[in-house]
Amino acid sequence: MITLSSKMQSPPSAVLEYQVERDGRYGWFLAVWHPEEHHILEEIQAEIKLEIMNSDVMNISKIEAEKWLKNFFADYHWRLHASLRRSELKEQGISLFLGLMYDNEIYFVQFGRLFCVLGDKKKYAPVGRNWENSHLQTLEQMNLLGMSAQEIRVRPQKVVIPENQFLLVLPGQMARDLFGNDFDPGSVNALLDSLATRPGALWLLLRHEPSQQRTKRRKFSSLHIATGILFLCTILAVIYVSFGGRFFEVAWQRARMLFQSKTKPIPLQEIPSYLNIENQRMRGMLEQALKSPARKVELKFAWNTDLPFQVTAAPGFDLENIYLATDNKVLAFNKKERNRLWSKDMESKVQGITCSSGGLMINLENNQLLNLNHKGETNWQLSLQGHAPQYHSLKPIEITNGNDPRLDGSLLIIPNSRGIIALDINTGEAFSEITFKDDLQYLSAYDSFQSCFYAVVQNEIICIDLKILN
Repeated sequence: MITLSSKMQSPPSAVLEYQVERDGRYGWFLAVWHPEEHHILEEIQAEIKLEIMNSDVMNISKIEAEKWLKNFFADYHWRLHASLRRSELKEQGISLFLGLMYDNEIYFVQFGRLFCVLGDKKKYAPVGRNWENSHLQTLEQMNLLGMSAQEIRVRPQKVVIPENQFLLVLPGQMARDLFGNDFDPGSVNALLDSLATRPGALWLLLRHEPSQQRTKRRKFSSLHIATGILFLCTILAVIYVSFGGRFFEVAWQRARMLFQSKTKPIPLQEIPSYLNIENQRMRGMLEQALKSPARKVELKFAWNTDLPFQVTAAPGFDLENIYLATDNKVLAFNKKERNRLWSKDMESKVQGITCSSGGLMINLENNQLLNLNHKGETNWQLSLQGHAPQYHSLKPIEITNGNDPRLDGSLLIIPNSRGIIALDINTGEAFSEITFKDDLQYLSAYDSFQSCFYAVVQNEIICIDLKILN
């Protein structure tokens, strides 16, 4: 397999481009060199690359390679000649190498001061034109691409790179300096690196690496596979339980909420009766573990936002928005950016906000019930005629496994005038408490999708996260 062992370029005078298929069996390599450091060379080199890529070079077959190289450069020579005549370059010709690779065979053309060397760890030899007396040649003898006002000589050549040998492309001056009396073919990479700081340094080094023998794969029996799967599942289960958080259950519960699934999980408290455990000692240990809803529960401040109005009802929410009421107006805010989406005036003071799958339910002080969509548009309105529900600003909230899959039992959230307490509903043990600077006015229901509450304290709304480790 041919590999790109080393490469070097020094724009704008020396540029290297290449394109190779993933399997490494076919590709093309382009090297362009010029003795001057003029900015116009960038445009000329970009034009050369574009011409080659637009010629569909990646689809040229090996049989057509020599003919294509000859026809392409015989035609492109004239277009490049016209471009160079309009430029300010002193040497109005380009040194160029283009090689088409087919496995370990390379069909190439060379113009000007670029030369090719084929070698291994012990010996080397020039391929194509020799660099030794190139510095004594005239510009016409160098056969620079785009220089002559006559047809250019295009001589496609073929080289086969045997295993453990290399093909090196570089300018003539570098070749004369590199292949001196002390040249060691086995150290070609190190010797090339020593020339990297020279002005106009350019080289392309390709190697034919021997193909690696494929080792015979060991076939596993069904017993080996089953044992490995069982061992892997055991390790994953131990890691999953040790980290806590129950992220799989949380993700599944949020997905059900998004798709409005109504499947209810089986309470964990019923596991002992289903298993019919006879051993009283194990039954006691299991029931004792199930009595605690979680290993750790913590209430934490997530964010807070000042409000330019007085909230007069407990906040409502859905998967994306938070809804607040101030006197006879309802306002919608986005959860993520917390920017206002819309506001709607009501005919009476808002008593309560409830979110359901059918829309946003608004109860008014005049016993009217409205249903709004997510844009604040009224779907329908109904008079309750004395049957309006009673809303309490602060009341205990029970959170079960159905609300949060991270829980094994139930939590009781108790709001008071200056804070919130999270209790174990079975034992009364206080897990966590959070305190506010001012009086707590309203507390929303539990947001199962975001695992949080929304509290109204004076003219401020506060998001409180419920952290659970289990």
